[in-house]
Amino acid sequence: MTINKTRRLSWVMCPPAKQLALILAFLLGALLVEKAAGIVPSQAEDFLDHQNVSSIAVLPPVGASIPDSVRKAAGDLFILKLTLRRSSVRVVRPETLVEQLNKAGKLSEFASFVNLLSQTGVVNRGSLTAIGNTAETDALLLINVLNYEEEKGSWWYGKGGKNFCRIQYSLFRVSDGERIWQSLEFRQHDSKLSTRPYPMERVVGDVSKKAVTSLLTGRENVDVRRKKSD
Repeated sequence: MTINKTRRLSWVMCPPAKQLALILAFLLGALLVEKAAGIVPSQAEDFLDHQNVSSIAVLPPVGASIPDSVRKAAGDLFILKLTLRRSSVRVVRPETLVEQLNKAGKLSEFASFVNLLSQTGVVNRGSLTAIGNTAETDALLLINVLNYEEEKGSWWYGKGGKNFCRIQYSLFRVSDGERIWQSLEFRQHDSKLSTRPYPMERVVGDVSKKAVTSLLTGRENVDVRRKKSD
């Protein structure tokens, strides 16, 4: 206990510049470890470069019976994770895209695209092209939140809080209307220290991080029966 208090005190008394240097050194070390493990792809050799995609418009996330806050977080956190990993890619946010489509009188194209895709799996290439040309991007990304559940635990039964999240990501090239990447990402958090579920932003953030890694490496996940618990 004395050692821990001493370490905390040393950190507090450490000059801000030195604290920042230590934090940066830690983050750099973590990044190097990820690169060595093949988790972080080279920005010059990732999947988006191979597909000649330098700009992406993120459609408003969809998801039946999913709270608006979860859908919004799914879009915001994916964009955040992507721009942190691949800052050279220009991203049009969902709210900006909606404004552009509304101003151009093409907002109905989004509904036509999503409805046909969700009901039949068929890509409405006319709507896809109209949306992409309005956004002036190489590709469109559709985020479909398939499941998000929270379960409160119980000290009486010895059960911790639990979260479950499953999101499907689909990337379409505007020039030819082809779906060039699709991945279904899954995350389950089981708390061992609290009966409360983990914060929604953390769970969706973890799924978003996995999705960005899958996108940059071109990996497509279809089997979400894998479970990884904390």
